[in-house]
Amino acid sequence: MDHKQRVAIVCASSKGLGKACAEALLRDNAQVAICSHDSKNLDAAKKELERKYKRKVLAIRCDLTEKKDVETMVGKVIETFGTVHILFNNTPGPKPGNFFDFGDEDWKEAHDMLLMPAVRLHRLVLPIMRKQNFGRIINSTSIAVKEPIDSLILSDVYRVGIIGMAKVLSKEFAKDNVFINNVCPAAFRTERYMQIMKLKTTAKKSLKDIEEEIVKGIPIGRLQNPMELGNLVSFLASEQCFITGTTISVDGGASRGLF
Repeated sequence: MDHKQRVAIVCASSKGLGKACAEALLRDNAQVAICSHDSKNLDAAKKELERKYKRKVLAIRCDLTEKKDVETMVGKVIETFGTVHILFNNTPGPKPGNFFDFGDEDWKEAHDMLLMPAVRLHRLVLPIMRKQNFGRIINSTSIAVKEPIDSLILSDVYRVGIIGMAKVLSKEFAKDNVFINNVCPAAFRTERYMQIMKLKTTAKKSLKDIEEEIVKGIPIGRLQNPMELGNLVSFLASEQCFITGTTISVDGGASRGLF
């Protein structure tokens, strides 16, 4: 892919899957803005990406749950680069647990963490993309939108809302060469996924045992590398991509669903 210096915002990109997607876009010649609420991790990611690719990366501290932070972040990107062509909408996952583990405040927190950042970001960038007759939005959700996961009920519920919004908007903006798609990562070797696996350990079952059990259910026979998602996102962000309104599983073949 060659993004021809197009401007990309990659959310929650100081580590994990977000960072990998920022790296793939930077590698493929986009101008990249990364953001995170964690200044230390953000600075480390910026330095690592700039050292590796010998190009400037715009790093902006942003709490995606705060409306003002989101507006300020997009404003800084436009001030720096003049526009936005690509948005990778990504948020940290809410706390794992089952239905009776959570009270009203937990549900509100998950709503503010997962759904509202996507709503606000779409609201800010879509008019710009429509005006310039080019835009690519990729929402990172979870395989849970297709096959709910018992221990991730907050994610199961709120990420589905993003899928519904994206489908409606993809139809409205397709004529403007603005394409909106969703990716559904499953078992990737990230810090968050390792934390989820640790929750399943017991005195008789180690982390290694848990990983081996999970890998047995993945046809490719391993956890995926974050850059494998980055490569897909870079394609979906390109002018070669004419896909819109889709929700793509990135799970090594593990999902049993037909769609």
